Amino acid sequence: MNRDPSVIDVQAEVAHWQAQHSKGTLGTGKFSELSPVIKLACDVYLQAPHSTEAQRLGLFRDRLQHQFISSGTQSNYEQLAAQCWRRLGNATN
Repeated sequence: MNRDPSVIDVQAEVAHWQAQHSKGTLGTGKFSELSPVIKLACDVYLQAPHSTEAQRLGLFRDRLQHQFISSGTQSNYEQLAAQCWRRLGNATN
């Protein structure tokens, strides 16, 4: 079951992924390029907390079209968003 979106701490989520980035688990790029992706993923989760990952991915892609990113980077961003949603959905507090 998905967590109630009213208790999501977006800044804590960004901090979690920043810690993962500093460990090298998110690649070697700048975290400043990933932070907006995490915030966007959280926003999509807040909008559709009970949707499937595929439905969220559609919303994410729609929103991402308004960003200036390379198509080669988009799949990495989608992977990160999916990891974020799984983490948000699995959180118990």
